[in-house]
Amino acid sequence: MNNVLKSFATIACAMVTLTGLGACNQETINAYDIAVKNGFKGTEAEWLASLNGTDGKDGEDGSDLDVKEMYEAAKEAGYQGTLLDFIKECLKVELVENNDTETIAKNVSSVMSVCCAFTTTTTYRQQLMFGGFTTKTVVNASASAGSGVVIDLDKEKGNALVVTNYHVLYSAGVDTENDISDCIYLYPYGARNFFTSGANANGALSDVNEDGKIDKNDQGDMGGDGIKATFVGGAMDYDVAVLKIENSEYLKESAVTQATIGNSEEVTVGEKVYAIGNANGQGISTTMGVISVESETIGMSSLQNASQMVNYRVLRTDAAINHGNSGGALFNAKGELIGITNAKNVEDETDNMGYALPITQVKYLIENIEDNNGVVQRAMLGITSAKTKSVASLNDNGKLVITEDVTVASISSGAAADGKLKVGDVFKSITIGGKTTEITRNYILNDLLLTVRKGDTITLKVFREQSGEETNVAITFDKDDYFVLYD
Repeated sequence: MNNVLKSFATIACAMVTLTGLGACNQETINAYDIAVKNGFKGTEAEWLASLNGTDGKDGEDGSDLDVKEMYEAAKEAGYQGTLLDFIKECLKVELVENNDTETIAKNVSSVMSVCCAFTTTTTYRQQLMFGGFTTKTVVNASASAGSGVVIDLDKEKGNALVVTNYHVLYSAGVDTENDISDCIYLYPYGARNFFTSGANANGALSDVNEDGKIDKNDQGDMGGDGIKATFVGGAMDYDVAVLKIENSEYLKESAVTQATIGNSEEVTVGEKVYAIGNANGQGISTTMGVISVESETIGMSSLQNASQMVNYRVLRTDAAINHGNSGGALFNAKGELIGITNAKNVEDETDNMGYALPITQVKYLIENIEDNNGVVQRAMLGITSAKTKSVASLNDNGKLVITEDVTVASISSGAAADGKLKVGDVFKSITIGGKTTEITRNYILNDLLLTVRKGDTITLKVFREQSGEETNVAITFDKDDYFVLYD
């Protein structure tokens, strides 16, 4: 009996000792009779006493009850229900799913509301009533609301790194070099939010200096608990950005925590999840759901050009995700961060289809941004790949998983893979920095190339169709041309 099952049985038996045993729906099934059938010798009272083990220590003398063995014996005796039915009916155990409020509270404390102000300056010629022209400058302001997740925290210094969506911080044509807001404030759970863009009801700024520039004293947090943040870097076409907080007194005294990074590669369909974010700009809130699809690709309009589409790999969930949740967190039931929420399906007659960027890919992106001065430089093999086989199966842990054959479909001349890989090669594994990962899905290869830096050598194990054998192919990324810049 494995440790997980043993722990479960111990808890169940302790409850049985307190509540007693009752008849099952099928009168022929009795827990004590099953225990005797499995080798127990003694009266029913002695059996009940044995459930506590020697000196009240469950399981140490080997007399603890194995619920699974009881269930299997019950099935042999004619019982037709599930294991859960057996526990409820035959052992009179009331299973109550307690909310893990401590874990949820920690998760909530790692998510912040993100508020950004944007300004746009327009200068145009205006004709005077009696002839001639004058130049007029109009400065307009707007704001956006989103969410962010604390991924690194130094409470003593009041410093933190926060990940969010690029689109939360971006507005085309504003008065900054990269169209990213230069007025960003973060609000932890419970903080007073008095953020303003400085605009009046018509969108015009209430106070503009003589040179036509905004008075920055009219934008930002006006007497609330907002924490000033600055943009570190990001990648528009991955919709990921990193913010930095430095020397915040509020942060030092707050209940803010750092999120525990999980592994989105282990996510499975039906797994319970919690989405936490600044829904509709009304402050941090929590919704619950399950993983609907563990990995898929969706297309959305480019931030810079609405006629162009950008593809994102995402997790799909039925947890409620609304405007303002962008950049927020998707946690699993263990309290681990598995995704950064970034989109929802808003088509008519479509419900409960929200999306999150997988945290494993986001983690690679953050590391890439930090290593490349605020931008993403992604290693490119210079190939197109195709899925030549895709099957679903149950793994040893009972999870439904998809396995794909990923095959080289074409190779660009002069690319990193040119002269090394061959059309028809089927990827088996990739080794980077001494760590080998099986390539069982197409996205695995693409994601791991985010971890490659200039000068690195990777080894690809492929099944070569021409020879019918597996072979190792080493590729060194020693040229700038082998990388693509995302900013």
